This record gives sequence, C-alpha cells and structure tokens, in this order.
Amino acid sequence: MNIFEFLNLSTDHRKLSNKVTQLVKHFDEVPASRKKDKKFAVQTKMDGVCALAIVKNGKSKIFSRTGKKFVNTEDIEARIDSLHLEDSVYMGELLVPKDVASLEEFSGCVNPNRNKPLCREFATVPDLMEMHFFDTISTEDFILGESKLPFHKRFKILNNAIINSEDIGLYTIEYSTLTTESQIDNALSSVVSEGGEGVIIRDIEADWEAGHKGWRVMKKVRDVDYDLSCIDVEEGTGKYRGKVANLVFSWKVDKTIKCMLGKGWSHSMAEEMWNNRHDPELSPIGKVFQVYALEESSKGKLRLPKVGEQRHDKNTADI
Repeated sequence: MNIFEFLNLSTDHRKLSNKVTQLVKHFDEVPASRKKDKKFAVQTKMDGVCALAIVKNGKSKIFSRTGKKFVNTEDIEARIDSLHLEDSVYMGELLVPKDVASLEEFSGCVNPNRNKPLCREFATVPDLMEMHFFDTISTEDFILGESKLPFHKRFKILNNAIINSEDIGLYTIEYSTLTTESQIDNALSSVVSEGGEGVIIRDIEADWEAGHKGWRVMKKVRDVDYDLSCIDVEEGTGKYRGKVANLVFSWKVDKTIKCMLGKGWSHSMAEEMWNNRHDPELSPIGKVFQVYALEESSKGKLRLPKVGEQRHDKNTADI
C-alpha cells in the first residue's frame, strides 16, 4: 500500500518518492550562510529505519520514507493506536535492540517488498519493535507538502501526544538547543562515546518541506576509514560516460568493495582517471586510497563508502 493511497490520494500524489518527507544533509555540506546565527535542536541519531506513522480515523499504519507500507508492523501499530492519537503524521525511527537483530537484518524484516514469513530467529522482532519519534505535522500539511509551523512548535505538539513508555516501546527523541558548531561537536562526541551513530541537527525555527535536503535538517555522524588497494575501475553512464564512477577495492579475505568518488573529486579528475586507467604510472589500479564510510556493519560491510584522497605515501593497504 502506498502512503498516498492510504490517505485516499493518487499513488503519484507528489510524483517522486523522495518528495514524501524531508531528507537529511551532512552539516559540513550546508553553506555557512545557512547556519550563521542559528539556534539548533540537536537530537541523538537513532540507528534504525526512517518511518512515518499515519493516524487516520484513530488507526495507524507505518510507511517508509519512500511511501511504501512496511510489513510485520501490526503489533507496534496496535501499540500506537492505544495512545488514541489525533489524526496526523508522526515521524520517527523504527528499530529493535541490536541483540535482537542488526540494522541490516531488521531492515529485511520490515522491507515493504518482503513476502516471506519471518524465520524463527527473528520471530520476536514484531514484539520488540520500538519507534522513536522526532517530528510531526498535520495530515493536511503532509498532503500539501509543507508546514509553516517551526520545528520547536511541532515538537511541542509531538511531546504532548506521545507518552514515553518502555512498556510499549514508544518514545520521543528529546533535543538540546545549541548555537555553535563546537557545542554540536561536543554533543556528537558524547553520543559516539556511548556507542551512538551521531546527531541530527535541526534549525529550531525551520518550517517543514517535503523533499527538502539542506539547512532545515542536517547530521553529523561517526565514521571509519581505511587505506585500501584499488584493483579495478568502473565507468559511469549517461553524462558520466568516459569518467570513473566507482573504484573497486580489495576488502578483507577474498572480498571486494565498490566505492563512489567522494568529496573533492571533480568531474575532470574522474575523466582523467578513466583516461589513465591503462597507464601503469597514472592508473588508479594498484594504488592505495583512503576509503571512508559511516560505519562497518555487523556483517563486515561498509555503509555508504566513499573514496577519499590517494595515499601517495603508502604502497600497502590496511586490509
């Protein structure tokens, strides 16, 4: 079921799936002019899947950020219904404790395209599912695609609606009001030291706009990086034809990892890299590059890996 179908609208109400909700941009990628003299609401970034609980006629359904209905969420929907919430859109992170399932495993359990029943190993996932709410807007504003209410007022509505309860696994993600990047970095360090992923940073006075990715909602996250040996290159398609789209690296025992070029690599550099791929001296193949990522998953995969600088000072990879 599509989120708009649930609201009795056409399935392509806003045309593109990335127009369902707001998107998050890295804090460092937002222009300084958009962050100057601002107050920020800083929340812990929960390591789950972004979810929208739509309450209509007192009954809730939970959808992904692309507007598709999650599966295996009937139990937590019933728990949300027990709060007797007003019809509205409640946004949060859906998750289970890490000892129940990793993020990758949990994502598979609720995947909208899943058509197989849960195996015995994950039979407890529906009962132990939690939702941590971070924002809310009215159904009318959600349909419109914008809300003029500033974040701090929306959160006050949310906090008055959601009763934090460990018994039913429903919580609000409280925020701290900070004004400088150093304060935000201190908050990030505190979260990471406790095993967290990072922080979400919101302009406390910002309105809500579906599909916006930028100054309204930002993030700072922990990361990992390795120096890895490049073993192959991949050409892009379309306007990226004739340019390197990905470098392929040797990763652990008999594995490889494919990485996009990260910040600092221009189109001209990607084109030059592709043209030099057969030159023993200039080819990226056989060279060592920094590879950075959000984190290493429980299955040994790097989440959102990107290629950083070439390590001209190293001939040997870390792994």
